[in-house]
Amino acid sequence: MTTNDPPAETPIQRFRMPLDAWLAFGTICQREGVPRARKLFDLMWTYAKRHGTDEERAAFAAADQHLRQRRTRKRADA
Repeated sequence: MTTNDPPAETPIQRFRMPLDAWLAFGTICQREGVPRARKLFDLMWTYAKRHGTDEERAAFAAADQHLRQRRTRKRADA
């Protein structure tokens, strides 16, 4: 479904995963003090570094920089 709304900078992604695994991953992230979304991004970034093309790695590097700037702004606003 498409809308006329501008795309979000970090849109919600949907994928299938067994619930028990998802809940366990959430518990692990919480225990480590890492947001689940950040950990997923880091795992994907590591995979892209190993297996991605230069263009794909550049896309992840730009996204990583964007997320770092966004977190810095959020901390400054808090």
